Amino acid sequence: EAEFNRRLRTRKQITEDTLTFTDGAATLPSDFLEMISTFDGYGDQLRGSSIGTTRREGTQYNRYSITGSEIVVKGVSGDRDILYFAAIPTLTTSPTTSNWLLADAPDVYLYGVGVEAAKHIRDMDAVNTIAPLMDRAISLVETADLRARWGNATVRYMGLTP
Repeated sequence: EAEFNRRLRTRKQITEDTLTFTDGAATLPSDFLEMISTFDGYGDQLRGSSIGTTRREGTQYNRYSITGSEIVVKGVSGDRDILYFAAIPTLTTSPTTSNWLLADAPDVYLYGVGVEAAKHIRDMDAVNTIAPLMDRAISLVETADLRARWGNATVRYMGLTP
């Protein structure tokens, strides 16, 4: 699952939460992987920035930075909404011993276990055989996600067209 969390970002991982800021800082959720959006008190989206920029005097208030397990937004206190990619729920602590990835793509887990087992017994031939199968299975999950999200989207050209 650690490998899957490093590689996958799908619509089923998108999670919304409300964080409570004190003196410009809040603790991120324990399943946080990557920020999609965070909003100010008026519902406007904030932009990501480096921690040095966020804490610097004269910095605009429309920026956030992430350091360790905290998000920093200068001058903010109170509740703010965030939208983020959450980690895939682990099977070892799940009360149902299942999650959306196992339900949607059991082959990803099958090949993932195969790769890890082959690494453990130092069978590089098996790793080299199974790893491309896992990569393909992950790629198919990503393709299915893109189709579900953008399959009916239209393209609009900006500017002059012939």
